[in-house]
Amino acid sequence: MTFFLVSSTAQVSQQPQSSTDLGLEFVGSRELNKASIQEIEYDGECPGKDSGSIKAWFTSSRTPPALKRRVVVKNVTRGLESDPYPYTDREYQNGKSSEGTQIAFGTKHRGSNFVVMEGENKFQYEIKENHKVIDSGSFTAVIEKDLDVRRRNAMLTKNSICFNSAVALNVCADIRTKTEYSCPNNKILSSIFEPNNPEISTIISNQMFGEMVYLLNGKKHRLRSGEEKIYTGEYLNIQFNSTCRIGCSPTTPSQSLQPGKRYQFKSSPISGGEIIQLVDFPR
Repeated sequence: MTFFLVSSTAQVSQQPQSSTDLGLEFVGSRELNKASIQEIEYDGECPGKDSGSIKAWFTSSRTPPALKRRVVVKNVTRGLESDPYPYTDREYQNGKSSEGTQIAFGTKHRGSNFVVMEGENKFQYEIKENHKVIDSGSFTAVIEKDLDVRRRNAMLTKNSICFNSAVALNVCADIRTKTEYSCPNNKILSSIFEPNNPEISTIISNQMFGEMVYLLNGKKHRLRSGEEKIYTGEYLNIQFNSTCRIGCSPTTPSQSLQPGKRYQFKSSPISGGEIIQLVDFPR
């Protein structure tokens, strides 16, 4: 896009404009059109980069802010993608400068930041009032990179977890210590479980008075009152008699146990007797 200087009813002064009163003001900088952006590079176990940004405002002493004005600033520096050139479109109505915009290094237009290159940048601007161009021109600004190199190692965390993550901790039969080394971007470098046993443990407990007999994967098992047994493996199917504890054929259909869970046999009174159920056994 070609920029033209158009006269305005606003009666813009035609006095020569010095290089010190046109361009970008940067937060924390006393000089117009000069700033530095800090970037952090990390080495060590967690390499990476944090790209910084800096806030800036367009200002012009010849055509200052006024009601219904906007300013469009384009970065036309060689090396930037030009379809479109990086640009920012800001209100230019109050005070002595435009709305603020965040400036960051890059090579193509981004909606979140106004993109610049390291070193000298060439800008073109248009100031509009009621959508009509009343002033235009160009200026340069120098943006340096303040590079900070830091070492960043993995963070160590230890947690008690259920080895089967689908089981809540309060009913988990296989609680282990998980030691994890991770980076700030949530990248997991390594995880260690203690004890380091690949098999998942499941517990069945008898919380009734008297012995309980049941079939587990087709094999008969007995549990005395208050006793519990630990079983390993991911495929455990149980059958039992819901109204009889010993010497009775199973009446319940085969039930798949969730690996890593705590279960208990529990009796509940019913009319004329009791019913036996296998339910969760919270800690």
